[in-house]
Amino acid sequence: MNSLRDPVAMDRPAVARAAWLPPLWLIWLVVCAFLTATGWAALRTFTTQDPDDYMRLLQVRDWVAGQPWYDTRQYRFDPPHGAAMHWVRLVDLPIAFFLVLFKQFVAERPAELAAMTAVPLLQLLLAMRLLGAVVRQLGGSRGAALAAAALVPAFPLLLTNFVPTRIDHHGWQALAALAVAWCLLKDTWRHALLAGLIAAAWLLISLEGMALCATFGALFALRYWLWGQRQHEAYLTGLAVGLPVLFVIFRPLPELAQAMCDMPSWPHMLAFAGAAAVAGVARVMPWQDRPWGRLAALVPVGGVAAAALFVPLGWCVVSPLALDPYLKTHWFDKMAESAPLTRQAVSVATMTLWTLGLAVGGGVFAVRTAQADADRKARAMLAAVAVAACGFSLLIMRAGLAAQLLTLPLCALMINRLWARAQGFRTAGARVLATFLLLGLATPMLASALTKRLDRSSAMTVTPLPTGYVGRPCDFERLNALPVSHMFVTLDRGPELLARTGHSAVMSGYHRNQAKIMEVIKGFAAPLPESERIIRANHADYVVACTSSPDLWAAADAGPDNLADRIIAGKVPGWLQPVPGFTDSLRVYRVR
Repeated sequence: MNSLRDPVAMDRPAVARAAWLPPLWLIWLVVCAFLTATGWAALRTFTTQDPDDYMRLLQVRDWVAGQPWYDTRQYRFDPPHGAAMHWVRLVDLPIAFFLVLFKQFVAERPAELAAMTAVPLLQLLLAMRLLGAVVRQLGGSRGAALAAAALVPAFPLLLTNFVPTRIDHHGWQALAALAVAWCLLKDTWRHALLAGLIAAAWLLISLEGMALCATFGALFALRYWLWGQRQHEAYLTGLAVGLPVLFVIFRPLPELAQAMCDMPSWPHMLAFAGAAAVAGVARVMPWQDRPWGRLAALVPVGGVAAAALFVPLGWCVVSPLALDPYLKTHWFDKMAESAPLTRQAVSVATMTLWTLGLAVGGGVFAVRTAQADADRKARAMLAAVAVAACGFSLLIMRAGLAAQLLTLPLCALMINRLWARAQGFRTAGARVLATFLLLGLATPMLASALTKRLDRSSAMTVTPLPTGYVGRPCDFERLNALPVSHMFVTLDRGPELLARTGHSAVMSGYHRNQAKIMEVIKGFAAPLPESERIIRANHADYVVACTSSPDLWAAADAGPDNLADRIIAGKVPGWLQPVPGFTDSLRVYRVR
């Protein structure tokens, strides 16, 4: 494949027609204005989509206030021990940069909100530029590249993950996936090395990316098998070099000696280094001029990597969280983002399947309409990655963000190609209808919107919430009227409580703290005598509950007449005293 080809030469008339198109930065500004307007209520009330957004802000606050670089514990959970975190400062860097910058001009709260706006909108700009670069590398015109940028709001997961206050790490993971895809399409040894370095950073942010990183590795290996291109060596070298370097920068040195399931550690480094070494040795193996000889040379690459991972880590290579069965049943399986397709809301399941259909159909369309063999191969590569990502999203919803970002370029090529047909009808009504159907059918937007009314659960959980309770606000800042205390609050509301108040809490849902997580769940879900014992053992001053909390309703479903049931009914046991002024959706009880 020739990385120096000129995609513009393939479609000169289209380029001429696209001369009037707006610049990318203008499209970005329009989408930024739209996202800021739709997210204004969240900005005004300091509300985030997910507890992890609050937790990320807490991490940055503490670091800026002087917490050591390598110390990422959150000490206001389970004080004085703190909550162990496997997060790294890499994602904190842009948030901290904007926070420190804006604090030079405004007070802390406005500075935090400005930083929480700037970071996702910066991610949006990077996504748009990468989408345009990918489309151009596929042989698309400038119009198709700009169409890819403009289509971001038509993909629901992209729309919600680049909105202001969304500062969790999932957006960076998806951007890493798109950047690696662009490197794959560039088809050079140098870009394959860069892909490995980006993948190393991606895995350090979260091992959730392992399956998709392996897919990219398989595609680099496929090129070697079919065409004798040795870019898989560069990709593995990038991983082998980048991962230990980044680990030393972002994690404490003693952790180098630990074999960890939930983040890259020495077994992963050994796997990539061993695989890269074996791939390099293949250069001196016989029959490298024949496909079957190259295929034989790939077998030990996978074997060495698998042995380096599974011997020290065992099954947790596949299941990195290594959760207690009780936690898997009563916590992890209740979260929508970690649930498979069969447990998603109807609109989410429909959107996920529609995206998979677009990856398959858009890939076939893109390959069949390619005007050069190099473009055809590149489009097939991207389609393979997009279909794989969509397949992973059927198993765990969190993969859906990367799946939509990787599918979007294929949709942009399809829409750009069919746009002239949609505008070719004689009447204005027919043209409007054709355009609407094209945009609706070639993106997941319409499928999601049409099935939204069939949803019965909130976006945060697979546990259905009664209609009257979904989205009811709970103003945790009212808790600042109480003396600084230790709070027993549901897992999903812990980070928000810490972000809005000066109180501490027992624990939130971060898997390295399984014993405390289990205590919080049982405190609301277990029989009342056990609930009282757990709450008193944690020296909680108050029990705090938001009646629109998914975790509270999940606890209520766990058994009859438990504390969650009593709180919802407003009939708490005698060892809890209702605090005046907290009898609406936010309920607070003093432990007698």
